[in-house]
Amino acid sequence: MSNRATPASWRLAHRLAWRLTAVMLAAVALAASAVAWRTVATIHSLDDAALQSQAQLVAGQISAGPDGRPAVHLPGALARAFDASDGQSLFIVYDGGDAAVATSDPRAPEVVRPFLPPGRSGFFRVGVSTPYPDGLLGVVIPSGPWHVVVAQAQEQTEALVESLLREFLASALWLLLPIAGATVLIGVLTIRNGMRPLREASATAARMGADQPGLRLPISGLPGELVPLVGAINQAVARLERALDAQRRFVASAAHALRTPLAVLTARVDALPEGEQVAALREDADRIARLVGQLLSMARLEELPLDCSAPLDLHRAAVEAISELAPLAIRRGVELMLTEPERLGPLCGNHSAVTLALANLLENAMAYAPPGSAVEVVLSQPATIRVLDRGPGVSEAERTAIFGRFLRGSAGRPGGSGLGLAIVAEIAAAHRGAAWVEAREGGGAVFVLRLGSP
Repeated sequence: MSNRATPASWRLAHRLAWRLTAVMLAAVALAASAVAWRTVATIHSLDDAALQSQAQLVAGQISAGPDGRPAVHLPGALARAFDASDGQSLFIVYDGGDAAVATSDPRAPEVVRPFLPPGRSGFFRVGVSTPYPDGLLGVVIPSGPWHVVVAQAQEQTEALVESLLREFLASALWLLLPIAGATVLIGVLTIRNGMRPLREASATAARMGADQPGLRLPISGLPGELVPLVGAINQAVARLERALDAQRRFVASAAHALRTPLAVLTARVDALPEGEQVAALREDADRIARLVGQLLSMARLEELPLDCSAPLDLHRAAVEAISELAPLAIRRGVELMLTEPERLGPLCGNHSAVTLALANLLENAMAYAPPGSAVEVVLSQPATIRVLDRGPGVSEAERTAIFGRFLRGSAGRPGGSGLGLAIVAEIAAAHRGAAWVEAREGGGAVFVLRLGSP
């Protein structure tokens, strides 16, 4: 996993942060609304209880006079409260005939009477009226032959509710919002820390390959639910490595085992009298020997990673490859040429592997080059080898496929193994480079081997 890319854990953490933020804001809003609603209900309940308490207190201060009319003797503090309220708080005592026999506000009896509840017991509201622009909230209770009413302006209750809600919401939000932010932050950090073992496992998986045999995904620190999955992946990778190792050892062993009988076969063919059949046999033996050699080269490439950190001289590698194949070029009537327009700077790579790759490219080019033509090797920057021939070329549809194992183009020569270009591709990949083929102007093909940084 690239460190420059946005890690999946960050994307997950961002999604979690947004969702937690939305949930926490909704929770804060719901909690504040619920508490505010409960606060309003409590205030109204307390207000109702206060009205009832006042009504009972007034009822307890009523006594009948000699004429049978009630007389109200309020305590000094309560009397002063009613007198100082300027009609905002009041009491009324009605007789059984709904006539007011005592009141703290002479304007109140006629205004309140139409709003009294049936049965003369319970709470009531008085709408906005001329003497009471804020309306009234009151309670009426029976007290012997009388009914006692205590009322107060609704503005008092509303002002109290508004004040309490304002103070509560301001305090609650300053408390709840940091809690919500801390919850979101803790959730994001928890996801990040929980995903760290997965990121390490992903980074390890990206490094797994033939150059690091035995590398396995780490299990330590993983959530318990993922340990069986990662363990199963490690076991599957181990089985694949064993299978690939067995296959490589089989190919190498088979190729080694074939070399001796091939040498014996070649010696016996050389001992036979020259003739058409003997030439054909010698050609078949050479083809089998070439296939065995390429199988051995492929097995060696796969067995251990190439050391591509040594100094590399492309000019020397090209000279060695050309010198090795010069006798074959003479037999086929093909000229080998080396062109180096500019001296290449110091490189790093595996000399033997690059020489082998160039030899395979030369052998492939000579197989298709017409007699009397030239096969040219061109060295250029950046660390590029081009092999040019005047053969039939490679169709565009086959230019990628021919670098696969045991795959040959439609113009492939009889007896080709289909491994030479695959070896070139393997060596290019080991040098972090690439190999490809292009059409050559005037006919033929250009095989390109470009080496990358070690």
